Amino acid sequence: MSTARPPYRLALLASIAVLTGYLLTLAPSVTFWDAGEFIAAARTLGIPHPPGTPLFVMLAHTWGLLVPFGEYAWRLNLLSAVCAAAAAGCWFLVAHATVLRMYDDLDASPRNVLAIGAGGSAALLTAFTFTNWQNAVETEVYSVAMLSIALVAWLAMRWREHRSTTTGARMMLLALYLGAMSIGNHLLALLIGPAVVVAWLMESRRAPLGTRDEAAAEWVRIAMFAAIWLLLIGFGLGSVTLTAVSIGLVLVAGVFAIRTRQLSFTVMALLIAFVGVTPYLFLLFRARQAPWLNEADPSTWDALLGVIRRAQYPIRTPLDDPTVLHGELNPGRTFTILGYQLANYVQYFDWQWAKSIGVTIAPSLGRFLVTMGAFSLGLRGAWAQRNRDRSGFGLLAMLWLVTGLGLVVYMNFKPGTTLGYDLWPNGSDHEVRERDYFFVVSFVAWGAWVAIGLADLIRTLMPRVRGAARGAMLSLFALAAVPLVLNARVASRHGGPEATFARDFARALLQSVPPGGILFTWGDNDTFPVWYAQAVEGLRRDVTVVCLALAETPWYMRQLRDTPRVPVDPSSLASVWRDAAAPLETGPLHSLTDAMIAGFVPQRLAEDLVVQLPNGVSVTVPKGSAVFGKDLMVLQILRQNAGRRPVSWSVTAAQKTFDLGPALIQQGLVLTLPIGTIDSTRLVAGAASGPGGAALDLVTTRRLMAENWSFGSLFTGDVLSLDGNIRGMAATIALPYAQVGVGLLQRGDTTGALAALRTAAHLSDQPAIREILQALQGHQAPPLSTP
Repeated sequence: MSTARPPYRLALLASIAVLTGYLLTLAPSVTFWDAGEFIAAARTLGIPHPPGTPLFVMLAHTWGLLVPFGEYAWRLNLLSAVCAAAAAGCWFLVAHATVLRMYDDLDASPRNVLAIGAGGSAALLTAFTFTNWQNAVETEVYSVAMLSIALVAWLAMRWREHRSTTTGARMMLLALYLGAMSIGNHLLALLIGPAVVVAWLMESRRAPLGTRDEAAAEWVRIAMFAAIWLLLIGFGLGSVTLTAVSIGLVLVAGVFAIRTRQLSFTVMALLIAFVGVTPYLFLLFRARQAPWLNEADPSTWDALLGVIRRAQYPIRTPLDDPTVLHGELNPGRTFTILGYQLANYVQYFDWQWAKSIGVTIAPSLGRFLVTMGAFSLGLRGAWAQRNRDRSGFGLLAMLWLVTGLGLVVYMNFKPGTTLGYDLWPNGSDHEVRERDYFFVVSFVAWGAWVAIGLADLIRTLMPRVRGAARGAMLSLFALAAVPLVLNARVASRHGGPEATFARDFARALLQSVPPGGILFTWGDNDTFPVWYAQAVEGLRRDVTVVCLALAETPWYMRQLRDTPRVPVDPSSLASVWRDAAAPLETGPLHSLTDAMIAGFVPQRLAEDLVVQLPNGVSVTVPKGSAVFGKDLMVLQILRQNAGRRPVSWSVTAAQKTFDLGPALIQQGLVLTLPIGTIDSTRLVAGAASGPGGAALDLVTTRRLMAENWSFGSLFTGDVLSLDGNIRGMAATIALPYAQVGVGLLQRGDTTGALAALRTAAHLSDQPAIREILQALQGHQAPPLSTP
């Protein structure tokens, strides 16, 4: 067994090489989903969605201050890249240590060569699996979690060399501290705990320490580590039951700690665990200062506990049918659902190694062969490690099981976005996006096994050849670069059609709103980029954003009422709004009291609900309609602001306009209930109408397109091969282009109509758009171009 100093310099070089690859594919701006929210929270020291991720917010905020170059979003994306590259260096060390132990029967020189080859391969294979690569080039919590996991894995391996010394105990405490801190980032990092405990127990059983007392003390230290780690999981989940059970286990382990003279270790472990979770106090103190972003408002101990427990999200247990709400009517999870969930995991596993080959739903033969190669080499690596390094095998095997199949069972996701429509035809019965990122650790663990498998393959082949051919065998390590080469095109977020799409969409959406307006958005992808634009770029802070996905929560209703309005900054307005009428209402968004907000309950109307608005328009909610708290709040906002402030709905939230369509005007990407009237010569209706029959303000929309909309290479890149959600957002952009095209046709401008319709056809594969184009050009689809 080798006790040589690990090759930290080589691991650092591996990290730098990986970071170089990341930098070439780094997102130059904000991406869709949670990134916009996290960047806004980091910039303002705010509080993102539960569980609040306080460690990540503080770390990202500090990083953004210390890095002196690049736009703010790029700086925080760089943080993810650096963390993921450092994690790759740790996996280099893990694979290196494993191979040294596996082949301690070899001479030093060939053993070191195999170990270095395995380490370099592990760095590449873990870094450039598709999902890990995607996470590494955007602002998300997963790269920080991956670094925590990789560091703990390396400490677990290194502990084996120092377990009989005080250094070994310190490594255990450091691993515990990393786990405790990780609660403030993402609970994913805590899933390394069971793997570490299994590995240490296997090592202690394989080679007990010298005396019986020493062996007993080691078992107690491991038991205490396991009990406190379980306590951390209970705290992170906000589970009273699991916390109580783990406290009991800590007390039992404490009794044995006293008997084996390990009380000082126990006290230090508990103290370190307590210090590690203190970042959660940031949420309590910062929420009381009412930051710009303050989700769930954890300003009281009860509210903080609700954030930790994720109380605002619907309950879903591992026993539920995930397509049905939790409760007595839930029929329970079936083997059919489990089969589709396992199929989703296999689908995600297939993506990791060569996703750019066959980017459609069904993989190509080439990708299948690469995936089978990775699967076979991983099995070989796992088997070789089991035979020659049993405790190292226990670490990776448990890590893969817990973060792979274990999460399939525990998370109980709905079928993914591309599977199961034969049984679940409704989109609401599927996840809103693919959940491969939840299983990223299992893919990384398998990548480490593939690296070990390559080393074992070369070790087996080398005795069968002589001379220069032996050196040629080492070239097999180059297979580790396959994911780097065959994932680059689809994993890159730099330079593609979507590179700046989220930021550009936010700008276009905000600039579509008249000065001082209210903007209703639907959910993550049309809200978080807007938050980013307002908080980081300072764009259109005069627009009050109301996210309907959050509007059911009392804390959000209160914040919308209590947050003061930001005056209009003329310098941030699109030129089309420079002469627009100023809003007449400057008071709170609504006047609902705390008692009224607390009294909102979902109900089905016994009779028609008619709400008369100040501008003379009335809203009728029909008898029998289900009305929720957010509906009543929106009606109250309309009652107080219609005719006094522009009230707009993003086209993504058009289903919540209460049949106001005929009274609305579509301007760019919003449907607006304007102040006063709009010159009818600017409007077109009929086939050019917006959702719900809203007339299109052709003049304003064309000016916004020409003067303010910039979507990078979206108009020239291959949009239809992108992720389904991004294609959906591109289709949102296509809508006003198609409407403008039809409106120009109505006015006899065929040239302008063709340009707009070509852009719409490029962004969306809607047959109706193609049919119009074919009719205009002699039944031949025209070439696509930027208008």
